Amino acid sequence: MIPTGLKLYATIAMVALGAAAVGGYTSGGTVVGPLSAGYKGGIGDWVSYVVLVGVAFVSVIVGGLLTYYRDADAESVAASMGLAVAPVGQRPVAASIWPIVAGLGFGFLMVGMAINAAITGVGLVVLGIVAFEWTMTAWADRATGDQTTNLALRGQLMGPFEIPLLGLVGGGIVVIAVSRILLASSELGAVVIAGVVAVIVFAIGIFAAQGPAISRNVLTGIAGVVMAGILVGGVWGAVSGTRVIEEHHEEEGEEAGGEESHSEEGVEES
Repeated sequence: MIPTGLKLYATIAMVALGAAAVGGYTSGGTVVGPLSAGYKGGIGDWVSYVVLVGVAFVSVIVGGLLTYYRDADAESVAASMGLAVAPVGQRPVAASIWPIVAGLGFGFLMVGMAINAAITGVGLVVLGIVAFEWTMTAWADRATGDQTTNLALRGQLMGPFEIPLLGLVGGGIVVIAVSRILLASSELGAVVIAGVVAVIVFAIGIFAAQGPAISRNVLTGIAGVVMAGILVGGVWGAVSGTRVIEEHHEEEGEEAGGEESHSEEGVEES
């Protein structure tokens, strides 16, 4: 079983390396430069590139240490310290999606610092939500010795606040990301993308209405994948910029003005 800490720091390392590559390409780097750490070609903005690669390097080291100690697993700690008897182990906690979301938010923050301020804002919002939600999840996991009771306690305490707040923030992020995607696409592509997003949202709503028939973890995973895809598309749209929108009204006005001038000249000549 892969330790949870390794999952978190491996995700941060991969997102940081990807952000370094994207930042290098968009800031003047060559095709091979960001991938070879500047050994073959340029890496673009070297400050952001070095920071992101350094974050990935530190994350790999921390993840390796956590793997060695198996996230403070009692038997692994006893073996590494040469103890004859393993200490009392910690009770397993509930599965959490927040490490993955934290890695995604951190990646958006790094990419935004190198490319666009709006992407930086999205990353800060995501990290703020993760910090709050992850803290409350960690508190609830250790409230009692029963996992079911802990989940019910967390839902009773946080439900009235997090559901409307997350709905508002999540809806705003989705609207901004989808708008960037539509503005960067062609006219036909924007229509197709809007239709696909509407169908996906409708399908998630149908799944959510099924209630106990579908596992909550499955529904959360599907929603997380869709949200990640929309955020990545929003970053692509922000980096690509908006498409050229032709202003037909001005052309029609000029044509109408030309026709009026021709008619006035004809009247003067007559």
